[in-house]
Amino acid sequence: MKVNKKQLADIFGISERTFTQYQKDPDFPIVLDAGRGASNQYDTVAVFNFLKDRALSGAKFESARDRLDRIRAERETLALGRDLGELVPASELEALLEQVVTAIKTTLLDSNHILKTELDARYDIDVEPDILDEHSRQALTHLAALGDQYAEGDSERAEEVPAAGEDDDEGLGE
Repeated sequence: MKVNKKQLADIFGISERTFTQYQKDPDFPIVLDAGRGASNQYDTVAVFNFLKDRALSGAKFESARDRLDRIRAERETLALGRDLGELVPASELEALLEQVVTAIKTTLLDSNHILKTELDARYDIDVEPDILDEHSRQALTHLAALGDQYAEGDSERAEEVPAAGEDDDEGLGE
């Protein structure tokens, strides 16, 4: 059934002003766009489907002024967070995290010769450095894989990761 805006407002219990706002949405169904000052024609079934889809998708009409006000408020909130030192630019955080990761890798790999010396002295054995290096590489590979999983949005928690040596049947002092 084709109706005008007043009839549409009566049928759906929505104000004409709201339908005027909806008409700004390119998806709003207008059967006959009569132009400014003239009466448009609407198909009630198409308008019902538009309203249903809108409700199901949670869409909310936001005027240009409301959007601008929201964006300004968000900018002010971010600026305040920066001024208070509560926000750190992502580029600074990324550089800092890269330094931390590099330091951890270097420390892990460089500490193998110290560990070899201590094991050799304490247990009177001659541990091959390649064994320690291989364990370090496996640990770093495992940690890198965890980082990749978290970057992809995986929700695996740290407590669900097997403890060191749980999956490893080989030991040094057996």
